Amino acid sequence: MPFQIKTALAPTITPYYSSSFSWISISNKQAIVCDESHYPNCLNALPVEVVNQLPRDTQISSHLGAKTAMVLAVNHHDIAGIIIVSTKLPLTQSMSSVNGLTYQLALLEQFKLTLWHEVGHLENIALIGDVLPSTLSAYQHEWLADMYLVWRIAQTHPNLDLAWQQFHRRNMDLINNRHNMSHWSSPQLQWLLSQYQLKDIQEFDRYSDFIATLFPQLALFDDTEIAEISSLVQRTFGRGATLALPKYIFWRQQRLIEVISPTLVMLMGEDKAHKWLVEQFSEAAQLVNKEAEHNKL
Repeated sequence: MPFQIKTALAPTITPYYSSSFSWISISNKQAIVCDESHYPNCLNALPVEVVNQLPRDTQISSHLGAKTAMVLAVNHHDIAGIIIVSTKLPLTQSMSSVNGLTYQLALLEQFKLTLWHEVGHLENIALIGDVLPSTLSAYQHEWLADMYLVWRIAQTHPNLDLAWQQFHRRNMDLINNRHNMSHWSSPQLQWLLSQYQLKDIQEFDRYSDFIATLFPQLALFDDTEIAEISSLVQRTFGRGATLALPKYIFWRQQRLIEVISPTLVMLMGEDKAHKWLVEQFSEAAQLVNKEAEHNKL
């Protein structure tokens, strides 16, 4: 049967193919990767008890919305869930406007990264109550999926350039809309990419060992910090934010500056980015000067 369990140290992305969908290994289960246009065929390949947990074929477009992919976890002894991929054109660039100018970032291999992020959701769900806590917030689910993404990049690529691309993309998404805070994994990605080299991540043959090592070390935001940083982002980048208020929520500025400044430097250049940061944030000058001194060493 197509959903026969397969196990591997590093998961295989396509252990089984049909004309309209594929199966992938998730821990000791499997999941189906399904093109939106073939969703009815995918339902036909699944047991009835799984189909009963999924949206009807007439509802799948509304569930997917504007997203290029989504994951639906199910409760089944052999099947972890279904990943729906959109028939829409994949993203090829990310754009953000800062200080009246629009900047763009080319997104390489974005379809693959999006798929691996969705696979990460299912991989982490499989570890809940084991190496991960028995309860995870929606925000934790999102940044943990990007931790899997980085681990997967390290297993298949000669560098971590795509991981840094994900870091910048998450920052740019936040600059564009503070509601993207729910997917803002940049703080965790920055910590990971500053603490671990490619070879360090490659030493973890199993993702479960990787995340078991990382999770206790990662600083977690509480609801108050998330809400205050979100408000600071809206006041700085949101529509109508024409006047700088340098002391606005100054006690959260350092955290935001530390995470978004690499992306602003990448987009604007170091001099322009540092000048803009100092104009916007009362806490920026000290951080910018510290970075400049560090770069001289």
